[in-house]
Amino acid sequence: MVKRLILTGAPGSGKGTWSKILSDTFSLPHISSGDLFRKELADDSPLGQQVRSYVEQGALVPDELTIKLVEKTLAEGPGQNGFILDGFPRTIAQALALDGILAATGVKLDAVIALDVDEAILVERALSRMICRGCGQPYNTSVTRPNQEGVCDRCGGEVVRRSDDTQETLQRRLLLYHEQTKPLADYYRDQGILVKLENNGPPDQTVQQELFQMLESTCSGA
Repeated sequence: MVKRLILTGAPGSGKGTWSKILSDTFSLPHISSGDLFRKELADDSPLGQQVRSYVEQGALVPDELTIKLVEKTLAEGPGQNGFILDGFPRTIAQALALDGILAATGVKLDAVIALDVDEAILVERALSRMICRGCGQPYNTSVTRPNQEGVCDRCGGEVVRRSDDTQETLQRRLLLYHEQTKPLADYYRDQGILVKLENNGPPDQTVQQELFQMLESTCSGA
């Protein structure tokens, strides 16, 4: 049974969209490091105050702060009995820390899904992203708009553009992704749990079925 998944990919690769699909399919909580940080920022917590400058500049939050927040969520929050992690780990150091956190509780990852998207599509998607303030459902101004302008189809919450999605910030994120996050694919490939999905188009039923088959094969050790 699939219980612990990671979604990894560049900004705009579709991690949020696929996390929602997988969350609904496997009845697992979607844990987004971005959402966790945005909540801390909105609450103006001590942690939120520490990470604000990094988020506003499009820089990666230091590993120590990120690991602390995710560890707390997995131990005390919705991730205790399984999860879909979106946006964590972003570095090899974070991946090693996650391995240690899971090993301490006697569990391990089932699969890591790497979303592969052409860079031109990444830029277009990232600059047209929207998100529901209420439930975090992702939308896109060019592909997946809500049925009613500004209103979430799932919860009726307000759908807004992400304030940190700018051309300048995106370029910094892509550079950081290639330098620090892309190497995770090799790390998890060596563990035999990497699933690579080309995600240049919409997540239709055919693509979903392809992913589910690859997950079944990986989780069964085939």
